[in-house]
Amino acid sequence: MTELPNFDKLLWLAKNNPHQLDELQQKCNQEAIAQSSKANRASLTSLLDHLNKRLALCKTPYQRCEVTSLLMFEKLAVLNQVYSQPNAFFQHKAQVMPIQKNAQKKQST
Repeated sequence: MTELPNFDKLLWLAKNNPHQLDELQQKCNQEAIAQSSKANRASLTSLLDHLNKRLALCKTPYQRCEVTSLLMFEKLAVLNQVYSQPNAFFQHKAQVMPIQKNAQKKQST
């Protein structure tokens, strides 16, 4: 796993070379996902992609921090629900409906 520079170096990167700091962050994210269990990798990759899309809309570092904190809070709330009320959580299942967009065309011919 990549060793992070000390805080002063990270602060310097944030001020002087944010592109390099972003590369370091992405590298650490990918390493963390690669070291996670195989069952969690798809979910973590999806979560990271969602976070990156939300962060791309931010205009200030404060907004990025707030968006990240809110997303973490949401995930912790879900984890808390699973832990404290597992039966209630697992009762919520989506019903998958097949899409039949060509059904009317086939019936008319």
